[in-house]
Amino acid sequence: MVTSWILNSLSKDIVDSVEYVFDSLELWSELKDRYDQTNGAKLYHIQKEINDLSQGSLDITSYYTKMKKLWEELSNLCVKNQCSCLCTCGAKDTMHKVEQDRRPIQFLMGLNEAYTIIRDSILMMKPLPSMGQAFALLIQEEKQREFKPNNHFFADSPSICASSSTRQSRHIGGHSGGRGFHTNYTQNTGGRGTRPFCEHCKRLGHTKDKCYKLHGYPDKPSSSPGPNNNNT
Repeated sequence: MVTSWILNSLSKDIVDSVEYVFDSLELWSELKDRYDQTNGAKLYHIQKEINDLSQGSLDITSYYTKMKKLWEELSNLCVKNQCSCLCTCGAKDTMHKVEQDRRPIQFLMGLNEAYTIIRDSILMMKPLPSMGQAFALLIQEEKQREFKPNNHFFADSPSICASSSTRQSRHIGGHSGGRGFHTNYTQNTGGRGTRPFCEHCKRLGHTKDKCYKLHGYPDKPSSSPGPNNNNT
């Protein structure tokens, strides 16, 4: 009966090679010697996938699921390296903690640069959080990022309105003949608002009550007496 169970669980190609083995212990021993060996190529392939895996276009949940699947597959291949005896020195717990700390670090290494701040915050925690705790923090950060674009738009709305008002003011001052408004705009945006400004000649450095173009230029001093001195 046991032999039949083993044979029915094998693929046809393998069954053909052991179909004449009728003792279940002999059958099991032969299969164990043939296939129960450390698969170095498989270990290399899985470890390389873990090292090369990055988030890319995946969300946090999909990225974690893909990484965890590789971790579990690697653990199944290394099951013989796990100690099952009773440990009293604490070395077994220490090795288990080292293995558990390695996983969040591998996971954080593959995150996109957008999660740099939260990644640095997790790495600075003491003790280092478990993979489940790190995953929960990253999920919260991902949810917050879904609302940031809208908040960013509303936060910038006052500046957008101010920019629009400035452009509208320029348009009114330049095309509607509003000299007073255009004059104030020139004075304010020129970075020289503290200097006197003439409303008549539109120049800085003096006021309207002292404008030469409005009140006349002062007489030039004469260098020699003559009848036409005042017209010089």
